Amino acid sequence: MLKKVSEPEDLPFLFELYCSSRLAEVRAWGWDEAVARPFLHMQYNAQTSSYRLQYPDADHYLVYCHGDEKAGRMLVHRTPRSIRIVDVTLLPQFQNQGFGTKLLQSFMKEARIRNLPLQLSVLKGNHRAIALYERLGFQPADARQDDMYLAMEWSKEICR
Repeated sequence: MLKKVSEPEDLPFLFELYCSSRLAEVRAWGWDEAVARPFLHMQYNAQTSSYRLQYPDADHYLVYCHGDEKAGRMLVHRTPRSIRIVDVTLLPQFQNQGFGTKLLQSFMKEARIRNLPLQLSVLKGNHRAIALYERLGFQPADARQDDMYLAMEWSKEICR
């Protein structure tokens, strides 16, 4: 289900995945494809650079469903003190089918085995994702709170 990202051959898929997660937002601004794509490319490059600077040792994975079909990506940063899901993105056709739940549960299992908290941040307006995280036992965390993102954490102690 997960395979390490292989650059440069995975870069076109990763860009298209990024576009799929932002296209509705950009279209709401009234932008057509000719204007939106260069903007999204710039934003994708900025996000990629930011992640590399903030999490240089993070593991980059492609998510596969139905065998060899690329469905998304995950960026996971492991430290001796925690496991952080930095980013998880699925193509729209793979959302709401339980794939995200299975991915999160696999990292919850790792966190349980390693006796570490599993952390993530989510846009405060992403109510569907927040509902999923809460259903799985994630709770708001005090650290890394800001106006845009909600920091959440799961640990085996929380779920007792």
